[in-house]
Amino acid sequence: MPLDELRIYTVTPQGLEEYLRLAQDVAVPIRGDAYGSLLGFWTGEIGSVCRVFNLWRHTDLATRQQARAGLDRLDAWRNDYVACVHPLMDEQEIRFMSPVAPLRPPAGEVSAYEFRLIRTKVGKAAEIAARLRDEPPDDDPAMSLAVWTTFAGRLNEVVQLSAYPDLDRRIRSGGWRDFYNRHGASIARTESSLVAACPHSPLR
Repeated sequence: MPLDELRIYTVTPQGLEEYLRLAQDVAVPIRGDAYGSLLGFWTGEIGSVCRVFNLWRHTDLATRQQARAGLDRLDAWRNDYVACVHPLMDEQEIRFMSPVAPLRPPAGEVSAYEFRLIRTKVGKAAEIAARLRDEPPDDDPAMSLAVWTTFAGRLNEVVQLSAYPDLDRRIRSGGWRDFYNRHGASIARTESSLVAACPHSPLR
């Protein structure tokens, strides 16, 4: 089973534009597919402004560790990217995730993506992830692109990625309130971020 890695960076407000430029023009060309496969790259628009979400896939944890070690040996990576972006960042988060509903492309045009981070009560992540997979809360089940559980970084967490053809469709969706009413006893808290795909994001 592949390892999916979600990296969330909080960037200084004045540094966001420069960070995105460095990511697109420096980091992505250096990495290519030799150091993990980039699945998607988004910026927060509502709920997580000045945050960047990037999603990578690795064969397994050992391959991921080898890829990071290989990057650290590259002068261009250290000098042209890392040294430039670290001053622009306030915080970094990493989640290693196992797919419960594997990532699939959107069915049509996308106006906005949404990351939903659901912190569950201890030991309840698998249950909530299965509920999201089997009983999608959105009015159109096709809006849910993937569901994961975390196994490192933050534990007892479920991550869902959804895509919406327009924001009105997202706002009108009442299924989440029903989902929380039915399964809220297993959920500690939820964080939701509407995000926009960057030009260099494979998932658009």
